[in-house]
Amino acid sequence: MQQMVEFLQTGTKNKTVAAFRHLNRSRNYREKTRCFAMEGARLILDALSSGVRVQALLLNAHAAEQYGDALRGAAPQVRTLYLADALAAEISDTEHAQGVFALAEMPPERETMPQSGSFGMMLHQVQDPSNLGAVLRTAEALRADGLYLYQCVDLYNPKTIRSSMGAMFRLPLTRVRDMDAFFSACQAAGVTTCAAVVDRDAEQLGSFSFAERCKGGACVLIGNEGNGLPGAVSAACDCKMTIPMSPDSNSLNAAMAAGLFLWEMARR
Repeated sequence: MQQMVEFLQTGTKNKTVAAFRHLNRSRNYREKTRCFAMEGARLILDALSSGVRVQALLLNAHAAEQYGDALRGAAPQVRTLYLADALAAEISDTEHAQGVFALAEMPPERETMPQSGSFGMMLHQVQDPSNLGAVLRTAEALRADGLYLYQCVDLYNPKTIRSSMGAMFRLPLTRVRDMDAFFSACQAAGVTTCAAVVDRDAEQLGSFSFAERCKGGACVLIGNEGNGLPGAVSAACDCKMTIPMSPDSNSLNAAMAAGLFLWEMARR
């Protein structure tokens, strides 16, 4: 970092800082501008290495000293603004901020449906951003072939981005807009659709062999945290599976349930 650097102070009117605030707070603004906000050196470096286009970097003095060389090396042409510590703390969305922020462009959306031999997962109306991010991270770790999102919480919610730990930039993601078209695509590809349900009469996960039962591939559908899958959606699936639980328990966190299904698919 050069010695003569102007640090933006709290109260300073700056279009880039104002845009960062809006992107952090407003889904409508993110969708309108097709941009999003990021915070944290590792996350931003992951995004850059994954081909995400960053418009601007914002750093406080400590971050410029600790991460400046790595960030400038990964994004030499990106404009950098320097923030006073108070302003960095003010725009941060985390409790222990590093003082590293970025404005980035949303990558083009994929329109890929499940392919023959693929093993993936659909999240149906999942509304907790931390759950969505955790599933993304787990799906990447367990080598899922794709994740499909239907009417879920905003993918670019700051909590989703952080909890995904960069997986959202690397994992094949598709927003599904038509469930009938999704089921038709799975059927045409020979991909077995499996509804994750809370039903003791359903087939138990662990006893179900994805290798034997789903030779053409599989897609597990996970429902909303409070209501699960709608009856019409689970009825449209080829099979229903449930996670054995204690008789005193009637639910399991959506991200945890998704992780168990992803693990069983990975074991095939």
